[in-house]
Amino acid sequence: MGSRTRTLLARALPAAAIVIAAGLGGFFAYGHLVESRLPVATVSQAAGAAPVAASTAGSGKARPARSGEEPHPRRAIPDKLPDIAFADRHGVMRRLSGWKGRPLLVNFWAPWCSPCREETPLLEHLSRERSRDRLQVIGVAVDSRAEVLDYARRAGIKYPLLIGERPGLESVRALGMEAVFPFSVFVDARGRIVTVKIGELRADQATLILDLVDDIDRGRIDLATARREISRGMARLAVARARETHGARS
Repeated sequence: MGSRTRTLLARALPAAAIVIAAGLGGFFAYGHLVESRLPVATVSQAAGAAPVAASTAGSGKARPARSGEEPHPRRAIPDKLPDIAFADRHGVMRRLSGWKGRPLLVNFWAPWCSPCREETPLLEHLSRERSRDRLQVIGVAVDSRAEVLDYARRAGIKYPLLIGERPGLESVRALGMEAVFPFSVFVDARGRIVTVKIGELRADQATLILDLVDDIDRGRIDLATARREISRGMARLAVARARETHGARS
């Protein structure tokens, strides 16, 4: 191999690593993947996300997916948030439509999921700090009621929780998603799904998305433009994070 070839490879490899890291950022943006009003999503397992399969009969406990298991057929992600209904931590049935007219961050999670636990403090912080923007954070837990309540008590979760147990996986599929936890659905005040973030949500990502959702609700920007801005912004954040990681390892 000549010296010129080695030099080109040396320059190309770091750039390729950054592109790959950006692709594994755990982000799914409508504007990046679809053109039609009814987007059809291809959702892959993302870095920082835990896959699950349906629970064994009668156990009510989700288990990790095994290699070779057939995934559920891919479905279209709806334009608007489905009106999911589950019991809250007090056993009262609650519907997502009960928060109609407010921007929502609906986080799908499970107590056994490590990335889910990592993002809990951020979600609690957003619930408090974004209340001035009328944001409502809602957790949809897919696990047994006892496990969810025990973890919520220990973690000090104050925002509303809906506990899906095994039927919670059906709500995941109603959103056109695979059971890869955590993932967060961002919804504007009109009930439209703006974007979906797969994997652990980070503070800079949340700020980017929620600021644009607020711009939509205030009439400063339209939905299509917001989706494009989210897609570009998330790519920039992923590249910056990859560079930081590369620099720390150098």
